[in-house]
Amino acid sequence: MAQPGWYADPSAPNGRRYWDGERWLDPEPKRKGVSTWVWLVVALAVVGALVAALLIFPGSGNPFAATPEDTRTTRPTGEQWDELVPSETPTPTEVESQFGEVIDCPSSGVWPRSDIVQGRLHGGGLSVTPPEGPEWRTSPAHIDWLYDSNSMLREIVPDWISNVNVGYIKVSDGFSDDPRVAAEQFVTCMASSGMFMGFTKRTVLFNEAWSVGGRPAWRLTSNVYVADWGHEGIEGDTVDIIIVPTDEPDHLAVYVSCVTIRHEENIREVEPVLDSLLYEG
Repeated sequence: MAQPGWYADPSAPNGRRYWDGERWLDPEPKRKGVSTWVWLVVALAVVGALVAALLIFPGSGNPFAATPEDTRTTRPTGEQWDELVPSETPTPTEVESQFGEVIDCPSSGVWPRSDIVQGRLHGGGLSVTPPEGPEWRTSPAHIDWLYDSNSMLREIVPDWISNVNVGYIKVSDGFSDDPRVAAEQFVTCMASSGMFMGFTKRTVLFNEAWSVGGRPAWRLTSNVYVADWGHEGIEGDTVDIIIVPTDEPDHLAVYVSCVTIRHEENIREVEPVLDSLLYEG
């Protein structure tokens, strides 16, 4: 019996086969190499890709270099807010994307109040005359991200209210220092919160430069519609927001009212409040 080892075998790969002392081991299959023409095709494909990239991106240098840094931000670009240039009232536009979905809005952690001093509601550097009518009461309307909030409300139907608030928001909380953008953020927070459960859509009525006592401001007025109050005949609210920059860069003064859509008495009660809006600093 032969000792374990390699022996000549013309039928085996490379003409040799291993005997382990008891039996011949199966020959190892011959590895097939990649033919030269395959490597040639691969090389030609790589060269073709390089040439195509240079033709399509002639000024890009190395087409396989690192991706350039994306310098875009969420801040608005292009023409910025200018209180000296009047803006046209846009055609009402339905806005449905992103509204009604819960988003991360700040919380002031400050309890709102409802008090009238010298016949006016004061808050955030603004003041207004209180709405008139037997249904209005000095009870705070909660808007979590509003500081120095002073407000009144009236019940329209059980669990649905109309309200008027004055106060201020903070840029350091994430609101834009551009009043136009801050107004959009404000109404987005309202529509995505429990204030408008069952939100369906928003229609923009006004989105334009405004003035409060000669001081530049921005006004955004929207109809915010809901679906879960149909049994009460409630379609939603007309939300009127006015943002006024203050002398404190971190503070934007805010007036906001919510008036029930098509509720004529409610509309008449709140209209004079907006006309009385003053900036006190």
